[in-house]
Amino acid sequence: MKTNTDLISRKLFLQQIGLGITALSSGMFFSETLSAAGLNLSKTTSPKKILIIGGGLSGLSAARALKDAGHDVTLLEARNRPGGRVSTLRKPFKEGLYVEEGAAAFSSTYTHALKYIDEFALEKIPWAMPNEPVLYYMDGKLIKVGNEEKVEWPYELTTEEKDLGPMGLVKKYFIDTLPPEITDPEKWDQPPLIQMDHSSLADYMREQGASEGAIKLVKNTMWFAAVPGETSGLSMAVSDFGLFMGGSPFIIKGGNDLLPKELAKSLGETIRYDVEVKGILDQGDKVLIKTNSDEVFSADKVIVAVPLKVLDKITFEPVLSSQKREAINSVPVLNITRTFLEVDKPFWKQDGLSGMAYTDQLLGQVNAYHNFMDAENGPAILESFVAGEDAKNLGELKNDEVIGEIKKQMYKLYPQINDHFTEGYVKAWSADPYALGGPSWPAPGDVTNYLKDLQTAHGNVHFAGEHTSILRSTMEGALRSGVRAANEIEMGED
Repeated sequence: MKTNTDLISRKLFLQQIGLGITALSSGMFFSETLSAAGLNLSKTTSPKKILIIGGGLSGLSAARALKDAGHDVTLLEARNRPGGRVSTLRKPFKEGLYVEEGAAAFSSTYTHALKYIDEFALEKIPWAMPNEPVLYYMDGKLIKVGNEEKVEWPYELTTEEKDLGPMGLVKKYFIDTLPPEITDPEKWDQPPLIQMDHSSLADYMREQGASEGAIKLVKNTMWFAAVPGETSGLSMAVSDFGLFMGGSPFIIKGGNDLLPKELAKSLGETIRYDVEVKGILDQGDKVLIKTNSDEVFSADKVIVAVPLKVLDKITFEPVLSSQKREAINSVPVLNITRTFLEVDKPFWKQDGLSGMAYTDQLLGQVNAYHNFMDAENGPAILESFVAGEDAKNLGELKNDEVIGEIKKQMYKLYPQINDHFTEGYVKAWSADPYALGGPSWPAPGDVTNYLKDLQTAHGNVHFAGEHTSILRSTMEGALRSGVRAANEIEMGED
């Protein structure tokens, strides 16, 4: 079957790939059926007192929708800032430097996010593939690759796969084969999408004829394939390809955390920071919330919008259903550890390199951040992005040990690192008590078995978060989940 992807040139495809975020040309998958419908609730005639637990994007979007509808809303956030896993890091780095330690990028298909971004007049910066060569360190070999170079990859590939390279493999085994239904996330529980949940990403590639070497090459070069044997084919298709890669990727100038900060600002005194919720008691006519300071809050309805594994730290009375508890315990999260090495200047530019690299080592993927005040000579940052079991193992080490190990690994790519290194910073999301891991990452069968249970209300307690959305691991999924939970309360769907 011929698809509109046949019209995409190799050059354009390469240009749309940057910093490990494989985004394709706008409109390739995007369906006009995706909209911001339901974002604005009708004004209520029966105002309720509503408590929202968690100030990430899901909690913020729920609070905004319900407050605009006329409800009395209070949001409790355990951190001293809004955003949750949308977090821009500016300190301890030099002036002119900032990095994203959390969510990396938006897409032009993110209708709910775009509505707020436009409202707050935030400036969008498109991703761009660097013109300079990218380094690959695989199977002990260092390879320098320009945009149009043919590479001898150190894996057993078929003759065709050798010519295709990583991006060509993605086009052959994913873009050209995925069903058009992936553009409509509402159809996730219907054929043909639901059948995809029973195959892993790796199995899906095998079904399309991919060699084991091709699976390994995609694993080590594509962010969405970090754990190919443990990734639901359905989640991959709908969240990564149907949504994110359906449009052009971008970041927010000044930092992605400007979106949650502006959302929080629009909520005024609604948010209470440094309040950690310990227990939720649903008495039927009201819900009581117990906090770390023994302060008790009361509400008619509650939305719990904390990360998946943090749910297990909250005591619920009545206890959660066995199905919901099984879902919370069973659905995995993708552990992510990001190590940032600040250097006095972008020394890799002297060798004509981009600073980007992909490895099959503990180092993971390498991203370069340049100084927005002086990109050529100012202080810069090399980041090690590690996902999966290696990320969890790193997160169990002391920060100095992680920095030392990552510097040792980075030396294999950039021997000058020790001469230019000035400071390091580690963010292990598995060690963050208010996250306990990165985004939810359903394994084969998990969407079928658990997604509806994760969404289901428990009496007067409703649930939001990217883990309650088919659009897992995306900022758009988080925003939409908050609006869904707000609509449940507004429509009385207990």
